Parts: sequence; structure tokens; C-alpha cells
Amino acid sequence: MTEKSENPHYILDSQEEVKRLSKMHEILKDAMGGLLLVPVELSAAPLRVLDSATADGTWLRDLASSSGSPVAHTLVGTDINQHYFPEHRPPGTIHQVQNINEPWPQDWHGTFDVVHQRLALVNAGPVAQTAVTRLAELVKPGGWIQLIEGENVSAEGNGPAMHDFATLLKSTFAFMGVSSKYPREIHAWLREAGFVDVQERVVDVYYGASNPSPQFARNGIYCVSGAASGLVTFAKGQSMVAYHSISKSRS
Repeated sequence: MTEKSENPHYILDSQEEVKRLSKMHEILKDAMGGLLLVPVELSAAPLRVLDSATADGTWLRDLASSSGSPVAHTLVGTDINQHYFPEHRPPGTIHQVQNINEPWPQDWHGTFDVVHQRLALVNAGPVAQTAVTRLAELVKPGGWIQLIEGENVSAEGNGPAMHDFATLLKSTFAFMGVSSKYPREIHAWLREAGFVDVQERVVDVYYGASNPSPQFARNGIYCVSGAASGLVTFAKGQSMVAYHSISKSRS
């Protein structure tokens, strides 16, 4: 008899996956119009920022280079795989191994102005709410958390390949013990964690010929095909057409 772990973690573990995530980063930043939707002023005062599931730290490096501020922020990137961590990192950047399904360091609780995590919650499997609650505990009073997840919906007008991809993803998520509708539950989970001003935004992300940028069109094809290939190998995928960004202030 096969038993499911109560504390699973599912990842695609390869440098090719890091490359795919880097390209996806640019696509998502373009679709969202930036890196942060939360109302923080990077030039006002030093901030303590966490990027959970950081991989090679692309998001943190982009944040550091795009802030255009002489203010020295503390940037913390965590991931389950330390082999992803870059050899060279911006000043003030720290990387540490952390499984999103495990308790975070006690002395980190209530210390971050901004907590960010993107496209990683599915790795928590059936304990996704617990993972969100643990992230929420890291935010200081008055701080913000931004969580971005895919809805796994193939938009009308997509071809059969994208529709098949969405079906593959839903089947894979079911195997992992994750509801395909989990992004819609995050709003309530954050409320339960004691947050206020919880906002939910849906952003359309365009791949292939539907993206007006030739570069992003090519990168989108690369990202989706890479994800599909990896998931087929894993489960034998995200029609990431829409993303939620949930940003909130803790009272």
C-alpha cells in the first residue's frame, strides 16, 4: 500500500528549470507591470524583504537593481535547493535553505516588511493553507505579503495543446492532493491568519503568438513546453493564463 506524506514537497530539480523560471520571471513582470503590487516605497527607508522559493534569486536581484535607491535593504532569499543559489549576489542579500512545508526560524517571525512568493504554493500539496499561515507569521505589523499563483485555466481561443496542458495540470495537482481551485482560497486563508486589506487581482498572461512581444512569445513557448515536459516526467501542467497577486496589510 502506498501512503502519501503529510509533509510533501514537489519540485522540478534541474538547472534547466532555473532557466525556465528566469524566463517566466520576465513574462510575469511584464504582465503585472512590475515586481510588486503592494504599496511600499523602496526609497523611503531600509526594508527587510523575503523572497520564498527564490530559486537562483532572480526576483531579488531584479528588485535590487530596479529600486534605484541608495537605501540599503536586507534581501532574504530562501529555497529548498541550495544548489540554485547564485555565487554572486547584491549587497545585503542573504540566501538560506528553507522548505515551505517546515516551520520558519522563530527569530524571523514578525520581522519582514514584505514577504513574496510566486508559483510555489502547489509544492505544499494538501497542506497549502499551513504553508500560507507560516509565511504570514513572518510579516511584521503593518507589513505586506504578496502571493502569486496560477489559476490553471485555458482561455477561450487557445488551441488544443493549451487545453490539454490545463487538463494535465489539474490531473497532476489532484495526484499531489491539491485542489485546482486553491488560488481562490488564499484570500480566506490570509483573513484567517489575521490580515486586513486583503486584495486579489487577476492578471492575464499571454504565451506564444498571443503575446505582442516576439521575445516574450518565444519565451512563453519555452516556459510552457518545459513545464509540460517536466510534469509529464513527474506524473506520467499551468496554462498559466491568470495569476492572483494577493497583497495585504497586517493590523
